[in-house]
Amino acid sequence: MFTGLVETTGRIFEIQETTEGRSFLVETKWVHPDLKLGDSIAVNGCCQTVTEFYEEGNRFRFYASFKTLELTNFKFLKVGEEVNLERSALPTTRLGGHLVSGHVDGVGKILNKEEREGGNVICYTVRNDSSLSKYIAPRGSITVDGISLTVVNSHSDTFDLVLIPETLKKTNAKSWNSDSVLNLEIDLVARYLEQLIKFQ
Repeated sequence: MFTGLVETTGRIFEIQETTEGRSFLVETKWVHPDLKLGDSIAVNGCCQTVTEFYEEGNRFRFYASFKTLELTNFKFLKVGEEVNLERSALPTTRLGGHLVSGHVDGVGKILNKEEREGGNVICYTVRNDSSLSKYIAPRGSITVDGISLTVVNSHSDTFDLVLIPETLKKTNAKSWNSDSVLNLEIDLVARYLEQLIKFQ
């Protein structure tokens, strides 16, 4: 489980093709991170397992299956690209964002990027798969590339976001542009509420 509060960013250091998917080596900014083999870590909001860890360079490796590549923006990642990172939450973690499972529901594509207030905030319009629209509510929560964000407006197949300078500085959102493809996870509450109603 995660909170959607990105701890740091890393860079893709190496990508290897495998028979069942791809292996990614990530170089992080952490100094002596509390990471070990088998730990869960959210990479751009997608829960992955640490398969190798190297103290030198604070690098870790994770493996993405073909199914994961299909559902996420991992298929577009290139060496040198920045990714958002969050280690799994502890029972003592402050829930500053919202409950995030790390199970990506699909991807969205930025249609428009607009600076406002002299560049202090940036507004984005993101296109989502229409099947997700019923879960995306104005003033509701959504996870975008691992970042817990508040939906400003939602439409039939798009939604609007506003990001503040602090979020831009601490995440890979600083590099988002028109046509950027982002991982989306809908609010867990909406997912379980739908399931509950279905079986009443």
